[in-house]
Amino acid sequence: MSRTLKADGDTWRVRLGGTEPEPVVLFFCVTTDQRPYRVVRVAQGRFSGDDLDQLSEDDLRALFQGSTSLGAPVEYPSYGP
Repeated sequence: MSRTLKADGDTWRVRLGGTEPEPVVLFFCVTTDQRPYRVVRVAQGRFSGDDLDQLSEDDLRALFQGSTSLGAPVEYPSYGP
């Protein structure tokens, strides 16, 4: 199941990317192919199963704001001396 969200001047297709160990929500831009997809992990208990309809528009917007491009980690490991 997917939904759409208007954010940052574009329309995004929202879908669930998995539920284990915690739900992952994916955002794919449908108005341009120049925007990378975005990923956010959702805290356990925020919603159950695979039904994104449980989330309000405000919940989706908050998840979008907390998402990162291409699922990049919040902190990168440090390499080198």
